[in-house]
Amino acid sequence: MKLLAWLTETFIVTFGITRPRPEQQRTAQLLIGGFLLAVILLVVAVTAFLLFEIHVGH
Repeated sequence: MKLLAWLTETFIVTFGITRPRPEQQRTAQLLIGGFLLAVILLVVAVTAFLLFEIHVGH
């Protein structure tokens, strides 16, 4: 959960969006942090796949 909190805080500071109210903070962390984590993992997976394909030579 700390990773999602950190990702959410980084997103809020970077883009300057309004901070969620304290009662909405957990939901925002799950939505924003979860989405960002999924995107990061997708980029890593695609990059690893492409590097593997280049290495194999197909």
